[in-house]
Amino acid sequence: MYTSNLVIKVASLCNLNCTYCYVYNMGDDSYKKQPKFMSQEVIESMLFKIKDNCIENNLNEFFIIFHGGEPLLAGIDFYRNFIKAQKKIIPNNIFIEYSMQSNGTLLTEEWAIALKELNIQVGISIDGSPSSNNINRIYHNGKGSYDDIIRGFKIVKKTYGDEMANCLCVIDTTQKASEVYTHFKELGVNSVHFLFQDFNYIKSSQEDVPKVGKWLIEMFNLWYADTDQDKPNVRPLTDLIALIFGKSRGTENFGNSINQTLVVQSDGSIETVDTLKICGNGFTDTVFNVLRDDLNIIYKESNLARMYYKSHDDLCDVCQNCPIEPVCGGGYLGHRFSKTNLFDTPSIYCREIIELVCHIQNEVLKDMSIDVIQQSEIEYLNFNDIINSFPNSK
Repeated sequence: MYTSNLVIKVASLCNLNCTYCYVYNMGDDSYKKQPKFMSQEVIESMLFKIKDNCIENNLNEFFIIFHGGEPLLAGIDFYRNFIKAQKKIIPNNIFIEYSMQSNGTLLTEEWAIALKELNIQVGISIDGSPSSNNINRIYHNGKGSYDDIIRGFKIVKKTYGDEMANCLCVIDTTQKASEVYTHFKELGVNSVHFLFQDFNYIKSSQEDVPKVGKWLIEMFNLWYADTDQDKPNVRPLTDLIALIFGKSRGTENFGNSINQTLVVQSDGSIETVDTLKICGNGFTDTVFNVLRDDLNIIYKESNLARMYYKSHDDLCDVCQNCPIEPVCGGGYLGHRFSKTNLFDTPSIYCREIIELVCHIQNEVLKDMSIDVIQQSEIEYLNFNDIINSFPNSK
C-alpha cells in the first residue's frame, strides 16, 4: 500500500463557519492542537518524504491538494516558498500536480494570477443557491458569504478560463434542484461535484438523512435532458454512469477503486482522510509525522488507514449481496460507521444511493437499442425488489 496523493492542511483556521463542517462542527476538536499554519520545516520534510515515496513506488506523478481550514489564509508567500522548495527537493522526472480547494472569499486577481503562475489550480466551494450559501456557508458573525464566494469564483473563471471553473457543492435538499442547476449554468460552471452531507449512525438513521436520492434524480433529469452543448459536467452523476457501463473503477464514494489519499496536518501529522473525523473526536489521530516518519508507515501501523485504502472491498454481508454493489461499492466509508458495528454496516445513504443508481441505469437504458443492451448485459433495476431482498426489510 502506498499513497499517490496528499491533502495538505496548510492552515488549521477558517474564516467561515459552515454549519455542516466536519472539521469544526461535527464533534471533533483536534484542530485546536494544530499550529495555525504549516511551517517551512514541515514543508521540506514532507517533500523529502514525497520524493522517497515516489522513488520507492516508481511514481512519476504525484497529486497535492492544498486544503484547510481556508488555504488562502496562509498567504501567497507560503505557496511561493512551497514551490521553490519542491523544485529544489523533488527531481524533475517526478511531476507534481497541484490543486487548491478554497471558499473563494479571500481571492483577489493578484492572488489568482500568482497561483496560476505557480501552476496551482483553484476549485471553489459553492453551495448551490444564494440562500443556501447564506444559511450554511457563513462567517463567524453569522453573516452570509454568497457574494464574496461568487466574486472569488468569477476571478477564477476570468484568470484560469471557462474550462477550469470547477466547484464543489454540498447538497442542500431544502433547495430546489431546478434552481440549483439553473444557478450553476448561469454562473458558467464547467464542472460541479455534489457532495453528500456527512452523516453516519452515531446520531442518525437511514430514515432521517437528507433525501439526496430524490434530489439527485431530479438533478439528473434536468441535466440529462439538457441539450446545451456547454452544460456542466455534474458529478457524481457522470461518475455513476461510467461505473454502470464499466468505464471507471470509481472514487472514494463509489465503485471498487483503492483510496490512496492521505492527509498531512499543519503540524506534519500523517492521517487518513479527515472526513472520517465524523466518526468520533480524535478518530483519525495518529502518532506519525513527516518530521520523522515515511508517509506509508501509516498503512503498516493503522487499521483505519488500511480500511480506508480498501474500503470498497471490505463490505458488510448486505452490501456484498446487493446487485448494485459493483457500482455503489458500499458508498463512502465514514457514512457506514456506527458505535455498535463500526464500519460493518451499509451506508446510512444506502436507500438513497440505490434509488439514484436504479433511476440512472434505467433512464440511460431507455436510450439504448435492444441489441446494445443485450451485448452490455446490463439489466433494468427495480428499487423495491432490491430493498425487499435485504434482511429485516420492511
